[in-house]
Amino acid sequence: MLTNLFYLFLALFLSAILYPFWINFVYKFHMGEEIRTDGPRTHLTKKGTPTMGGLVFIFVVAIITFALNKSRTQTLFPVFVAAMVGLFGIIEDFSKIYRSVGLRAPSKIFEVLKKPFNWFINFWDTVGSNDEIGLKTYQKILIQAVVGSFVAFWSYFKLGWDYIWLPLVGDIHIGFLYPIVIFLLFIIVLNSVAFTDGLDGLAGGLGVIAFLAFWVIASALNYNSLAGFAATFVGALLPFLYFNVHPARIFMGNVGSHVLGATLVVLAVVMHREVAMVLILLMFLIDGASSPLQQLSVKLTGKRLFRMAPIHHHFELLGWSEAKVTLRFWIFGAMFAFAGILVALL
Repeated sequence: MLTNLFYLFLALFLSAILYPFWINFVYKFHMGEEIRTDGPRTHLTKKGTPTMGGLVFIFVVAIITFALNKSRTQTLFPVFVAAMVGLFGIIEDFSKIYRSVGLRAPSKIFEVLKKPFNWFINFWDTVGSNDEIGLKTYQKILIQAVVGSFVAFWSYFKLGWDYIWLPLVGDIHIGFLYPIVIFLLFIIVLNSVAFTDGLDGLAGGLGVIAFLAFWVIASALNYNSLAGFAATFVGALLPFLYFNVHPARIFMGNVGSHVLGATLVVLAVVMHREVAMVLILLMFLIDGASSPLQQLSVKLTGKRLFRMAPIHHHFELLGWSEAKVTLRFWIFGAMFAFAGILVALL
């Protein structure tokens, strides 16, 4: 425990030193993200707030892990996956900042795949966001699918895992279905965290709560290196949260939200606590699911399920202040995290 606390305070110290320099840098070079014009009107004041704040806590966690807490069986896997999705997040953030046209559609190269690929594009245009800048939804899904496939492949073929742990039951071997389950969990969580990162402090606070829960679980299950890794993430996230709470001086960006989502999934996979993860991340999952459900409902029935999606905007339009929505999401996130800890230790 003392070692874990040392990692936490070291990460907190380094992150607190680096963030003022990084914030001044991104402000100087106008690395701001466009604000949705169809969102709550109160959010228009955020225009020009810089993004890519996640780079600092990712850098701090990586440095401390490689220098002090490197474990071939526990921490290297999540760090490598975090690096992969972090690179994708950087590309996506820059594509928004500089209004890149995105990746070239593979259908232009492989004409034989044009019809199914167009169906794929139309499906994700329906359930995904409608951003006019940056990467298109189907392009994001393709890149996420590559990383998710790697996680599933490595877990099943390289590590030999083919079972899901269930509380009070134990390990249930599901064979070739295991990599499919892991792949789907990875895609769902990654996008859910990204959708939730829409209010000041919301994703960062829920991320701190989730990593605290995984710290407790890892310590109880004797995954000592993972416990230190989770503690390091908590320490690195706290200074970010200081600058990200309303009114935010910097946004997390996709580089931060993607790394949070991917790392939390891999932590659960390594400890075989995927079921507990669903509870711990339930606020992310509810918020993330609300957006595609809204899109599908509008496309299929012409009716909205919520006043605005993701659902955190729905509560804003009901009259809740941004800070109230964030704090209440944190409260429910903490409740679900405690439930997830209980389930993980049964």
